[in-house]
Formats: sequence, structure tokens, C-alpha cells
Amino acid sequence: MRCWKYYDPHGSESLREALENSCNPAFIQLGQKIGAHTLYKYYRGFGLFDTTNPYFYGESNSVFFDENNINEFNVATMSFGQRFTITPIQLITAVSSIANEGVLMQPRIVKEIKNTDTGAITTIEPKSLRQVVSKETSETMMDMLESVVNDGTGKYAKLTGYSIAGKTGTSEPLTGNEDEGYVASFIAMSPTVNTQVVVLVTIYDPKGDSHQGSQVAGPVVKQILSEVLPYVGVASNNTSTTSTTTVKTAILPDVTNKTISEAKSILKASGFNIKITGDEDENSTLIIDQVPKPGVSLIEDSTIYLYTSNNNVRNTSKVPNLKGMSYAQVLNSIKASNLNVVIDGLGTVISQDIAARKRS
Repeated sequence: MRCWKYYDPHGSESLREALENSCNPAFIQLGQKIGAHTLYKYYRGFGLFDTTNPYFYGESNSVFFDENNINEFNVATMSFGQRFTITPIQLITAVSSIANEGVLMQPRIVKEIKNTDTGAITTIEPKSLRQVVSKETSETMMDMLESVVNDGTGKYAKLTGYSIAGKTGTSEPLTGNEDEGYVASFIAMSPTVNTQVVVLVTIYDPKGDSHQGSQVAGPVVKQILSEVLPYVGVASNNTSTTSTTTVKTAILPDVTNKTISEAKSILKASGFNIKITGDEDENSTLIIDQVPKPGVSLIEDSTIYLYTSNNNVRNTSKVPNLKGMSYAQVLNSIKASNLNVVIDGLGTVISQDIAARKRS
């Protein structure tokens, strides 16, 4: 058993450096000092011997060696995460406890259930199971795992403007099952303070020049976080004057007096969505009006409403209060209200026109 970097060894290292280097011999030494029974105590504490939620029907469970029949080789391989199997949801639940001040939470898929007939809402409340490690230990681990991304093998998941803690994973196939190939994985938590998102990417039998979790799964995690963090409203701490979000705009063309077919073709070519009611002949029916009016600058993917002489009924929508929202939150709110938006500047919204609650 040797470090993946055996050809260029790094020598003595601290625990932080061992995590950064993903060094198996260092973890083996830790496992020998901790001992099998203490390892199993924490495996049990992190929920790795049980399914995560009794309502997740059909959920698989882990496979471990019998605690009373473990030899030194089992301890060695288990110390760096091989020769036992856990499910992705078990892993992400256990790691999430590090982001949650050491408290293990029961995962849930459904947040609430709404009765569409009565309007009654049943909320599935978060459920804490136990304190696995202390708050101080979880903070120390979070700090070390942030070093993995900033200075270690997790560098491929590093995302400018966001703090990320994570760990790589590269598992060999079991003896006799070599055809299954390696399993490359990366798990990340962001931001490292008041964590909002935990992402696990697992790639089975990766093809190409590398099977390392850092190089194969790390970049995928980075891409996911780059889209999810702004979407859920986590602001970037990038002090650069250049926005990390590219906003593409286009001038809305005039499609009045065009046939429906011509209008759709023109608007789609300009990057807009089209909404039109009715079922008229697209090659002969003319557009008599459009909203918004032509000539305005709109964000691409905005929706343009088209009207014909036979279908000229206008609908109104309530303008939501956008103050304090991030770019991603604004787009989500506006889209849900069937409205379009023009954004001026960066950061969070400080003012808006039209005012909230007005109809548009």
C-alpha cells in the first residue's frame, strides 16, 4: 500500500497536508492509532451502518466487515476508504454533518406537501439525529477540507469568489471485479461558513487519461457549484470589478405586420421566447401588436407576447418585490411572474421600476 505520489514522495506531513495530498499511508497510520473499534464507533455515529430515512423505500444499505473479525489489513484499507461500500446518500449525509456543526441530520426529499383542493400544507420538518463530533472539531475539519481545495488535490473544484471545502475519492475495483473499473468522486461543501450547498459527484469507470477523483470529478463539481450557488442566492466575494455573470442582451425587433411564422422565426433568431394564444394559421395570420414594444434592450431568453386581431386579450401580472435579491433570485422571481426584466449594475437589487405590487 503506497501513496499515489510514490514516484515523487512528499515525506513527513501534518494531518492537514495529508488531506491536501490525499496520502493513503498517512491515513493508514491514523487508522492504526485509532483502532478498529473506535473507527466503527464513528462509522456508526455518522450513520454508515443504517439506511438514512425509513421513508426512502428501497434504499440500499452499506456493506462492512464484521467488527469482531477485523484484521490489520482491513483496518489499513478502511482507513483510506476502501474495501467497504456505502451509498452516495449515506456519504453525503455524513459529510453534511461536518458542515452542520457536527450534527447529523436525517435527509429529506420532500420539503412540504400541499393539498391543492383545500390549500392545507403539511411541512416535513428537518430532523436532527445526534451530535457526532463537537462544533469545534467540525470547524477544524471544515478548515482543513478548505485547504484541500485551495492548496491540495481538490484544486480542480476551486471556484473564484466562493469558499469551498472538499475531498477527492479514487476507489479501486474489488479483486475479481476488475472490469468494473475505478470509481472517481469528489464531495464539496460551500460556502465554508453557513454552508448552503453540498455536492457529491461520483463517476463510475471513467475513461481517458486519468481515473483520479480530483481530475475527473473535481471539474464537474466546480461547474455545478458555479451555477447552483448564484441560483440559491449565495453572493460571490470576488472583488473584481468584472461581473462573473455574463448578461447577454438583444434589441427587440419589430414583428408587427409579419405573419406568425415570420415573427417566430425573427424572435427566435434574436434569442427570445414567444407566447401567443389561439390556433390560427401561422402562414397567413398577421401580428398586430407585441409586448414589450420593439426597440427595447432585453435579456436574451425573455418572453415576447404576440397578438393577432382574433386573439388580442391582455393579461396582467403582479410585480414582485425584488429589493435585496441577487441576480439569480431576480430571474427566478420574474420568470415565475411571467414578466421580463432589464438589470442595471451588479450585486443585489437596491431599487426597481415598476414598483412592487403594481400590475404590468
